[in-house]
Amino acid sequence: MKIKDHFLTQEYFEVKPSQYKGILQTFPQPKEEDLSKYYDSPAYISHQTQAKSLKDKIYQRVKSFMTNKKRQMVLKHHQQGKILDIGAGTGQFLEVFKKEDWSKFCIEPSIKLHPELSEKGIKRKDYLNEFEDHSFEVITLWHSLEHIPDLENAINQLRRILKPDGVLFIAVPNHKSHDAQYYKKYWAAWDVPRHLWHFSRRGLKSIFYDYGFNCIKETGMPFDAFYVSILSEHYKSKGNIVMAIFVGLLSNLKAVFNNKYSSILYVLKPFKEQNTHEDIDS
Repeated sequence: MKIKDHFLTQEYFEVKPSQYKGILQTFPQPKEEDLSKYYDSPAYISHQTQAKSLKDKIYQRVKSFMTNKKRQMVLKHHQQGKILDIGAGTGQFLEVFKKEDWSKFCIEPSIKLHPELSEKGIKRKDYLNEFEDHSFEVITLWHSLEHIPDLENAINQLRRILKPDGVLFIAVPNHKSHDAQYYKKYWAAWDVPRHLWHFSRRGLKSIFYDYGFNCIKETGMPFDAFYVSILSEHYKSKGNIVMAIFVGLLSNLKAVFNNKYSSILYVLKPFKEQNTHEDIDS
């Protein structure tokens, strides 16, 4: 399927099956040194510190609510230790953790955000291989995994630097969701070429299993269906907000029964003994 970069360059890319079952890939994949130009926009929302439009204000409100919810999920597993957020943006997520309980680290490619992260007391590295083995109690990737070029190497590194009792949180869009099927080439969560990979539930759980992770929990992210549908309507027909709300609502209602939410948060832990494959849905 040919997909347009509606957000920035208006270039066309292809999304087609990758070598991994249940995972699609963007073709051609931009060279790593060229990727930064596809993020070079003041409208790129994960890098914004101020909300300008109504859409941005809604996004920031929901993001703040979800940040506190994510914090509570982390604290159910670990109350203190070292935490790494990959693709930290402005550092909003790590900021909610008390510095006396947590040593906070991040990887964030955007150079212009580095001073802000430093001011918030967040230590930064450029690459996963800069961390020692078994460094972290918690590692998080909130809509970041789909941006990483070398998927296998990244997962292998995550397994290496996570402690044996550590927890990995990953949120990614789901290309099997109702809103993805409805909007097709206009689905905003394709977000080519910034999104290099496109996951189904089966695809994500299978590839992480192959690298020593069990998925212990998965949770739908219902707000994403509405936000993605609003953007998709804009790309498709210049913004039918009523239709966007209807599609988002229907997507969430269907997902109550089939678990195919627009975005899904996966909680994964390393397994120690050899396991038999669990049933993994599509």
